[in-house]
Amino acid sequence: MMEPQHEYKNIPHTEHQHEDDSSTEVESLVGLDKQWASENFKSRTRRSKRTICISFLKTTRWFVVIGLQLVVIGLLAHDQGLFHNVWWNSRTTSAKEVGGDITGWGPHLPTQIQTFHVDQTYAPYNTSDFFKPETLQAWNELMPRGMGFQHVVDPEKYNDLPTPIIWPNMTVFTTSMTHQLHCLFAVVQVYSGLTSNVELPEDHHWHMIHCFDYMRQAILCSADMSLEGLETTFPDHNGGSDGWDSKHVCRDPVAVRNYLESVRAYDDQEIF
Repeated sequence: MMEPQHEYKNIPHTEHQHEDDSSTEVESLVGLDKQWASENFKSRTRRSKRTICISFLKTTRWFVVIGLQLVVIGLLAHDQGLFHNVWWNSRTTSAKEVGGDITGWGPHLPTQIQTFHVDQTYAPYNTSDFFKPETLQAWNELMPRGMGFQHVVDPEKYNDLPTPIIWPNMTVFTTSMTHQLHCLFAVVQVYSGLTSNVELPEDHHWHMIHCFDYMRQAILCSADMSLEGLETTFPDHNGGSDGWDSKHVCRDPVAVRNYLESVRAYDDQEIF
């Protein structure tokens, strides 16, 4: 009997096919892994760049803010006519101080605490003593040399200058402090003359009217707000204040005098 013949030629090679499929799957997974790693690297790179950008913006924003503030300060200074002064030197002038010089010519001067005390040297109770040489000398010595008349060099550099005083070959202005001292002297002079029958200057009437108005405005302008207590010298002790023993914030008189004398237009020293 003949054994049946088995033909294998049509049977698919499943073992080899399985190996090929496994190889394809591994290659696919490796490809996916490489793709994922590449995308992950790109994502980290993007996040890193974004973090750097954010950090840079956070750091630079303060420079931007400070820069804008400086621009605002510069514009304000320009609007106020102070563009010729560098802002960090503004403290060297008295342009924005009470009692200062708006033009920028006058310097910042130091202050000190000063206590007011009674002093009859300049206005004696016996008004005839006002005309004694020692009293008049004391008044004259209140004035710095030059009497407050200042020679302003290069006046075109400054703003809001008043009309200069007529002076040969110089641009000259006086100073409010010395003008006020002169006015106060004139008031005491006229009162003392009227009460002691001393002959007065012919112009005393209009001079007094001018000084009363000028001193009124000067007092309101400076507006010294120092606290004052109970009087100690009023004859009737009326419970008011005489202003003595109160402390005031004042400019250093030595610094004021030194400055005025350093820019004086001439050397006279008389309060007349």
